Amino acid sequence: PTSTVMTTLAMFLTFLTSLLLLSAEICGDWSFLHSVYGFILTVPELTPNMGIFWYFFTEMFDHFRVFFVWTFQLNLLLYVAPLSIKFPTHPLLLSTTMIGLIAVFKSYPSTGDVGLFLSLLPLFSHLLPFMKQTFIILCMLLATTVLAPIAWQLWIYNNSANANYYFAINLVYSTAQIFLITDLLFGQVKRQFYMTHGFSLLEKEDKEGQRPILQLK
Repeated sequence: PTSTVMTTLAMFLTFLTSLLLLSAEICGDWSFLHSVYGFILTVPELTPNMGIFWYFFTEMFDHFRVFFVWTFQLNLLLYVAPLSIKFPTHPLLLSTTMIGLIAVFKSYPSTGDVGLFLSLLPLFSHLLPFMKQTFIILCMLLATTVLAPIAWQLWIYNNSANANYYFAINLVYSTAQIFLITDLLFGQVKRQFYMTHGFSLLEKEDKEGQRPILQLK
């Protein structure tokens, strides 16, 4: 309902404004906005991390930087509208999906971002039978968990590798998260289809209450 949406938005804006005013009062000015939000949006620090931003912007020419910063940051917003249209009655699934996408496309991701997303997955245990890539995803996450610290040690401390090794592992790590998100959404769509049409075409009744008969010739 429209009233519920407006009430939620009003409460969100009220609490956000209150927290911003309180933060400005504690800090003495509004400079904290750039340190908190501006730092994430402008990506000034390119120290290697678990994300994909640092490698792209290290290799990029400076005169293309602003364009690609906007492209990378707006990329996350592109998923909000279509997912909201597709799953209007599943806000928990939508929120969990957006948390997972933020963990992938955030400028400075951490294990906490991925941990929050993974901790919410047991809420959708009913979708597990409909997911198809669970084994592949687990193997990818396990492999990157083992190889990431090894590549970091070889690159940063032993100086026997380069950034490409570590970034390749980051790509596999991000790809595994994308596979997990898409597989979760596919499981929801598949479950909805089965709930509507049944698990077999032979179980679906017509307008007269008759089920189709399979004839083998």
